[in-house]
Amino acid sequence: MTAPRTSHWTAVQRILRYLRGTLDVGLLFLVRGEAVMEAYADADYAGCLDTRRSTSGWCVKVGNSFISWRCKKQDRVSKSSTEAEYRSMSEVASEIVWLKRLLAELGVSIQPPVRLHVDNTSAIRIATNPVLHDRTKHIEVHVHYIRQLVVEGEVELAYITSENQTADLLTKAVASARYWFLAHILMLRQHQFEGGC
Repeated sequence: MTAPRTSHWTAVQRILRYLRGTLDVGLLFLVRGEAVMEAYADADYAGCLDTRRSTSGWCVKVGNSFISWRCKKQDRVSKSSTEAEYRSMSEVASEIVWLKRLLAELGVSIQPPVRLHVDNTSAIRIATNPVLHDRTKHIEVHVHYIRQLVVEGEVELAYITSENQTADLLTKAVASARYWFLAHILMLRQHQFEGGC
């Protein structure tokens, strides 16, 4: 707001076009389905052109409905795509633990392990390998929280191809066809409203 540029105006126009084109789109929550929790984590490595910080994106679903999601610029610059992905994994792991506790208080039992889908095999290897390598020491200790959850059997890491990574919608600008493909997976549906607003 203090020093707006043409690029900022272009971004605002894009947001307004998106909102105008999606006025009839909403989330669909299905009651049916098992109380099985799954999560998806992704990162856009060094995506910010000004700071080169990465963007974390993740979403969590129970049964067929997504109940939690987030997209946020990471607070530090990552030195590799693996580190950026690993930070995103750690963030969603914290959300998984919190959601499991909340659902338990509401009487919904989620059986471990929760499957966490990640499209970076190096990050999966670091999280599942108990040996700390010199090349990973630059990742803060708190990021290794995910490893503890894997060892305890609370989280299970599963590779997913980038094409099927649902969290891509939260971290990258995607083409229209890909957007609607991922939006469909996230249970975003176009609604026909009766009688107007």
